[in-house]
Amino acid sequence: MDKLASKQALLDRIRLSEGAKFECNEKAILNEYHIQEENKSSLAIKILSVFGGFLATFAFLGFLLVAGLYDSELGLSIFGIGFIIFAIWLNKEYDKLIIDTFSISTYVIGLALLAFGLIQLNIDKNIVVIFISIIAISSLIITQNYILSFISVLTISGSFLTLIISNDLYNLIHLYIAINILILSYLFLNESKIISSNIKLSKLYNPVRIGLVFSLLFGLVTIGKRHLIPISQNYIWLSSIVMSLVIIYLVYIISKLNEIESLKSKILIYFLSSIILVSTIYSPAISGTIIIVLLSFLVNYKTGLVIGIISFIYFISQYYYDLNFTLLTKSIILFSSGIVFLLFYFFTTKKLNLNEKI
Repeated sequence: MDKLASKQALLDRIRLSEGAKFECNEKAILNEYHIQEENKSSLAIKILSVFGGFLATFAFLGFLLVAGLYDSELGLSIFGIGFIIFAIWLNKEYDKLIIDTFSISTYVIGLALLAFGLIQLNIDKNIVVIFISIIAISSLIITQNYILSFISVLTISGSFLTLIISNDLYNLIHLYIAINILILSYLFLNESKIISSNIKLSKLYNPVRIGLVFSLLFGLVTIGKRHLIPISQNYIWLSSIVMSLVIIYLVYIISKLNEIESLKSKILIYFLSSIILVSTIYSPAISGTIIIVLLSFLVNYKTGLVIGIISFIYFISQYYYDLNFTLLTKSIILFSSGIVFLLFYFFTTKKLNLNEKI
């Protein structure tokens, strides 16, 4: 049975089990899946297509620069706006991989040209950044293309980070991270509700989710890499407050899903969770990656789980490197932390018999 036929069979089974009250636009569902299959390609082909799109756009851009475009600030701005509008129009009119990749490269270069042109016109940088973020938000509303939406989310988040850093408001990084975590947690925990509420939201859900994951990581890097930005180390624990509350809530949900009812088991789980949270209070980047891992584990989001684990390993290594302790002390800390995390894993997934351990 081919994939299209299997989708047809799945719809028939759902219709049979739900009865007469089940309604769906079967033709639209199968047609959408057929379009996805036609545009399906390997990761290598997609990378080459995007790379080719950037080369083609850069070649055209090079021609404009040779023609003297760089001497005209207004020209840069006009061409930037033109590139952005053209890219969005392509995404709305065509649903082909090659057009997709070309429009994305055009969109990115259009944003760069517009930002550069506005700055050359001596417009305040804050206004430029805000204007770029408004364009990115508008792009999300107009078109729900996966990669374009992903880039728009990164552009919006990057705009907020730029405003914070360029205005020397470094401690607002904690607010940026807290808001990002709360929005990301809401998206993960309300996945079915969001997807089923609106067709546009269903298309935006996946790119916005992965975009927010990377946006959170960008914020975590600023506090996880010591001295990357001049953020006060006296207030580094501020980010840990929201993270600790979210982690405890996620532990509660996971424990409930795993049907852990024993009071001793719950006490032990929350005790181990508290040890982990206390040990990472001055390294909130580690707590942030734990949230990504727990959320991804909860909804079985494999991409997020891999990103979270890799980020967790990086921030643990970075924290280990930044410690002002001897090598022996660092080794003991890592060894102890490893044991705690392993115990936490075993108890939350019920891989061990808790009664035997107690």
